[in-house]
Amino acid sequence: MTVRLLFLAILGMLLAASPAAAQASGCSGFPPAKLDLETVLAPIQRDDALTIAQLTRLPGRTPGPVSAADSHVLGLTQARYGEQSQVSALFKTMGDGTYCASASALTISFGFQQRVVHVAREIPANSCLYGEVLAHEMRHVAVDEALLQEMMPQIRSQLDQVIAGMAPVRSRSQSQAMAAIRRPLESAMRRIMQDFGRERDRRQAQVDTVEEYERVSRVCNGEARNYLPKPATRRTVRQG
Repeated sequence: MTVRLLFLAILGMLLAASPAAAQASGCSGFPPAKLDLETVLAPIQRDDALTIAQLTRLPGRTPGPVSAADSHVLGLTQARYGEQSQVSALFKTMGDGTYCASASALTISFGFQQRVVHVAREIPANSCLYGEVLAHEMRHVAVDEALLQEMMPQIRSQLDQVIAGMAPVRSRSQSQAMAAIRRPLESAMRRIMQDFGRERDRRQAQVDTVEEYERVSRVCNGEARNYLPKPATRRTVRQG
């Protein structure tokens, strides 16, 4: 999920030009842009209202090492991550009637905007299996939190480099000026989101292993068999 809010310091009709052309034509003298980077970690919500069948069919979940058609989902952790950004700009009137524009402040929040942990409704809350499934799901939560904490300094460093390379633009159109100002930021955030997603998938896959699924199917004296949909064939139990 990505939300971008754009703010103008002043309004006006602004000739799109490259930053280099803007600098060469006297479009300078702006203060450096400031970065405010915030980490977002939404509180964990608990939802034990969905059945094993409903969790298994839930759209958007990753299949894990065992195909969804051959498994039952006893627990699932859903997490939505993304960024929100606000860009403020300063404008300066030039002698030929055009305007110079430069970013003055970038406010960016990045992280997990929603987190929901599910344990299937069939599993009694005071049972041995419930504790095992919940503990597995909390490992997913811990992986997300550790990854976010680890990557935020890297994200700040990347954004600092982007801001250092941002130069004023000259334009007749307000929308073109803001598009030119935010273009390097949007490009950087796409790379950051892709890198974060790939690394998150890699680390979460280390939690959802075939061995872990088999362990949960045997733990608590095989209690999982009591809650699988009937007829209970030789299908693998899993968590998400």
